[in-house]
Amino acid sequence: MATTEPMQQDRTEQYCVEHGALTAINNYYRLAEFVSLSVSTLSAVNMLYFLYRHHTSSLFFHNNLRVLFFSLSICCLAYDVMNMGIKVHHLTLSYVYKTTCELFLPKVLYMTMCIPIYFVWIGAQFVLVSIVIERWIAVIFRRSYETGYKKVGPALVLAAVLITSSVIVLLYYGETFEGPQINARLIPSTRYLQGNVLIISLLVTNFSGLVLTVALRLVRPRWQIRMPLSSKFQSKENRIASNLIFWISTMQFASIFFTQIGSLYIRLYHSKDPLSPAYKESIDLFNYYTLALPVLSTLYLVKVKKRRIKDITNSVNMRASGDDGWTNYYLLIQKQWM
Repeated sequence: MATTEPMQQDRTEQYCVEHGALTAINNYYRLAEFVSLSVSTLSAVNMLYFLYRHHTSSLFFHNNLRVLFFSLSICCLAYDVMNMGIKVHHLTLSYVYKTTCELFLPKVLYMTMCIPIYFVWIGAQFVLVSIVIERWIAVIFRRSYETGYKKVGPALVLAAVLITSSVIVLLYYGETFEGPQINARLIPSTRYLQGNVLIISLLVTNFSGLVLTVALRLVRPRWQIRMPLSSKFQSKENRIASNLIFWISTMQFASIFFTQIGSLYIRLYHSKDPLSPAYKESIDLFNYYTLALPVLSTLYLVKVKKRRIKDITNSVNMRASGDDGWTNYYLLIQKQWM
């Protein structure tokens, strides 16, 4: 049966050169790959340390947010690990190859690299959207959210996985992966239209998520003076968590948004440029976001711990001497016996 692209064993030296194989040994391309590898390595180390130290942390009062946040962290870690493997392979191959055509990835290897990393990359975006949705649910149903809605987090994670799986199926359905590829991070050339639709759809998704995140920042639930101590503490916990979520959400939405704008521009106006794969590697801001996420979260935890101690002390502190002491003691006894 005829195919649109020759099989790898039928490719000639001239064919491989014409289809961009020499880009893999270009110094700028190698530098972009090395920088990406370095950032992913630092990100993976920091994320592993963060998950080891804080996977049982009570940073988030409600379990739903904890489930979603650590799902996002695992997506970022998986992205870093896969990107490390891809970059090590590509850089090594660019130095040890014997013939020009060997710079192209074998079909099976390309599939096993390309599909999983796109799955976690897209999945991280939908998990973050789920986090924003969870925060809106917490704000709208704040009176009953702390005691109910315990399955919202797992349900949103499941929804993110199902949506991501559907996107991957639509993107690669019918693809043979026979075309020449030097980089597993690139969508097959036969998926040009589907790739553009995907980028535009994710642009809309990330922009909408950014707008909802900013709007969530502006929504401030009114504090009730007679609110019980436990409820006040829960409200402060939610505000602390929401502050962190605001910053990491804004960073991720913005990084992916600008990365996708750059990728779309390159696909539309520089698709024939041999160095377009290097340009796409250079504008991968999500890679830097995965480095910033564990660092900012760790620094924020230190700040939160200090603030918690202060808030708890201020909330339960009660003068026990003088007129104020007698008044507090009288009110306490009266509350117990009435």
